[in-house]
Amino acid sequence: MAKSKKFKSGQISRFSKISSSLVLAGAHLATSKIKEKINNIDPNNLTAKIKASKEVIETMGTMKGGLMKLGQMISITEDLVLPPEISALFKKLQKSAPPMSKSDLNKMFQLSFGKKPEDLFQTFNSTPIAAASIGQVHEAWLENGQKVAVKVQYPKIEDAIKADFKNIDKLKAILLLLFPNLPNIDNYLEEMRRSIIEECNYIVEQENIHWFREYLMPRIPGLYIPKVFPELSSRNILTMEFVHGETIEVAKNYPKESRNKIGQILFDVHMMSLYELNRVHTDPQNGNYLFSPDQVILLDFGSVRTFPSEFIESYIKLIQSIENKNFESYREMIQHLGFLTEESDIPLIKEHFKIISDLYLPYTKDGVYSVDKINPFRLIEGFVKSVDLKGRQTPREEFVLLDRSNLGFYTKVKYLNSEIDWLTSKHRAWEIFKAKKSKNK
Repeated sequence: MAKSKKFKSGQISRFSKISSSLVLAGAHLATSKIKEKINNIDPNNLTAKIKASKEVIETMGTMKGGLMKLGQMISITEDLVLPPEISALFKKLQKSAPPMSKSDLNKMFQLSFGKKPEDLFQTFNSTPIAAASIGQVHEAWLENGQKVAVKVQYPKIEDAIKADFKNIDKLKAILLLLFPNLPNIDNYLEEMRRSIIEECNYIVEQENIHWFREYLMPRIPGLYIPKVFPELSSRNILTMEFVHGETIEVAKNYPKESRNKIGQILFDVHMMSLYELNRVHTDPQNGNYLFSPDQVILLDFGSVRTFPSEFIESYIKLIQSIENKNFESYREMIQHLGFLTEESDIPLIKEHFKIISDLYLPYTKDGVYSVDKINPFRLIEGFVKSVDLKGRQTPREEFVLLDRSNLGFYTKVKYLNSEIDWLTSKHRAWEIFKAKKSKNK
């Protein structure tokens, strides 16, 4: 774990840090371009991009808050979007984040309970076992000897997040540094701001955990969600049972039967959450999942999105239009959902429909099989390069967290090479949604 550093939550101090980081990152890229012209270097040389990324990622880790959350969201793309060398840097982001000081740790407990952690637990390990964008996790033991995980929020982290989003142009600059052809992402950043600020309230997360334990966990054999200890939790501190499990890197080496089982659990969780419950766990970074050969343990319910029935109905129609190869229905739904809305965009929609249909084809047939080996981002790369996305409006804000959840699931089952029954649970969930909607009319 990195050495603790003074945490900066003010807008000016964070603005200064982000600005200097972007200047250094930009300098690496500018120097590289000059060398390319003088020495006829391959313009795809990654050296400068890696140096620039390192500069930005280090800033994300030390500043935590909105910047680190942005980095975590980028990290779940694995090597589908960014070169593997840069993707690997983002995976290390959390491990390099410096912890809070002991005095800040005690301050957070005093604020919540008027006591030090040692007065609340039989034993409390003041060295964190994990660090995240909003808080860090400690091991502790209750008076009865039960081991628990205690998540403690960084002091003034909410102020820091609000400051980051007041520095909105700097956030855009970071994204443009990595993804130069971005469309207008204002509504995405607003949705991101809303969801991250909500994550700062551990009382809301506690309620989310109770809800998913009650409504989702009983539906899916093999899913486990650790319980909360409300008497040892507050707006800034969350105490949960400590559950042992293995990382996805270990799970990758499970026997095929086990990898298939946990892959199916992940898919069933995704389908039932979205279509049956209309409420989805939307923080799919690998650190929020633990595994055993027959179980998936789902952690961290700070980021949860409830989807309106109207959106779910339109989204089902969109997926059905792909399955049924119905372009007119696809065009209607994609424009209804806020993407490529101009009449002049129809040729682009046709091209987009063909690409998405080819990509989605393997998941529309009966049977059990693994994720197609095609990289979806490479498949649409030519389309993206042929379209000037700058200034175009992105789809509705619901897609920010839904796409994040979709991508998190996809990268996990691809990494595990799980073979899944794609149609059964999806179509069952659709039928349940339709029956529930008819009943409520």
